[in-house]
Amino acid sequence: MKKLASAFLIAAVLLPVLTGCSLLPRKRTALVIGKAEIDNEVFAYYFDAAYTEFEKEGGDVNSKSALKKRAVELCCQYVGTTTEFEQIGMTLNAESRRSISDNSEEFWRLYGGHYAKEGVSKATVGKIETVEQYRIALLLYYYGEGGEYEIPEKDIEEFFDQNYVEFQAIVGYLTTQNENGDTVPISKKEKAELRATFEEKVRRMKNGATLTEVNDDIEVSPIFASVENSAYPEGFLEQVSTLSYNEPKLIETKEYLFLVVRQDAKKGEENNYTNYRTRYIDAIQDKALDNSLMKSGQEYPIEYRDRVMDSVMNKVLDVRQAKEQAIG
Repeated sequence: MKKLASAFLIAAVLLPVLTGCSLLPRKRTALVIGKAEIDNEVFAYYFDAAYTEFEKEGGDVNSKSALKKRAVELCCQYVGTTTEFEQIGMTLNAESRRSISDNSEEFWRLYGGHYAKEGVSKATVGKIETVEQYRIALLLYYYGEGGEYEIPEKDIEEFFDQNYVEFQAIVGYLTTQNENGDTVPISKKEKAELRATFEEKVRRMKNGATLTEVNDDIEVSPIFASVENSAYPEGFLEQVSTLSYNEPKLIETKEYLFLVVRQDAKKGEENNYTNYRTRYIDAIQDKALDNSLMKSGQEYPIEYRDRVMDSVMNKVLDVRQAKEQAIG
C-alpha cells in the first residue's frame, strides 16, 4: 500500500475533519498526530472503544495505560484512514454518504445517552462514521474486484458458507416448569408425542406442504445468522449449516425440538450474500487493512496532551464503572 507523504499533507487533509466543528463548545486537543489534532471527544470515543475491545477479548480493563495505548492506536488508524483516502483522491458515493447519516442517527438513538455522559457529541459520532465509510472505500479499493489484494469470489463464497446460515424453523419445548417454578424436562410420553407431531409435519412437507401450512398457517419468517451466534443452543447453527437446502429436518437439543428448513442465502437478486458482501471481504482480510492504516498514522510524530487525556480517561472510566454498578 502507498505510504503517506508529508506532515503538511496530513494537516491539510485532517484539520477540517478533526477540528472543523468550531461551533461545538469545550473542544480540547487530547493529542496531535503529525499536524492533525485529535480533540477530547474523538479520543473519548476511541478510549471507550478500547475498553469495549478489552472486555470482549479478555484484556485488563483496569489497566489505564494499556487502554490508553490502544486508544492512541485507534486514533492513529483514524488519521491514517482519512489521509490515505484523500491522498488516493477518493470520494464517497451517494450510498456511502447516506450510510453516514443513517448509521449516525441509529447509533445515537441506541447509544447516545452513554456517549453524551462521556462527553461525546452526536456531531463527533458523525465524524467517526464518516471515517468508517472512508475505511470501507479503502477496503474495496485494495481487496475488492480489481484491487491490489483482490479476494477471489470463491474465497468469499466459501467463507460465507462456512460462517453464515439462513433458515426457517418452528420449535417445540422439551422442558416445562414444576409447581416450584423450576425448569424440568417433560415426561417421556410428552416427548414422544411431541416428536410424533413434528415427524408428521415433516412427512406433510415432503408431500408438498409448506412450513407455514404445517405451522397452523402461522407465517414463519426466515432467519439469517452467524454460526457463532450465541442466542441459539450450542451446536444448533452448526448442524443447520450442514443440511441440504429446502429439505425439512428435525434437530433436537437438550431443551428444544426444531423443525428446520435451511435456505440458500445466495439465491435471488436481493439476498444476504450480495447485500453484505463487503462484511465478508472485511472479515477475510482479518484486520490487515486496519493494521496498515494504523502504522501509517504512527509514522508521524505524536504529541500527548496528558492533562486532557487523563481527564477524558477518568471520565470514561467513571461512566463505565457507574454503568457496571447499575447492572450489577
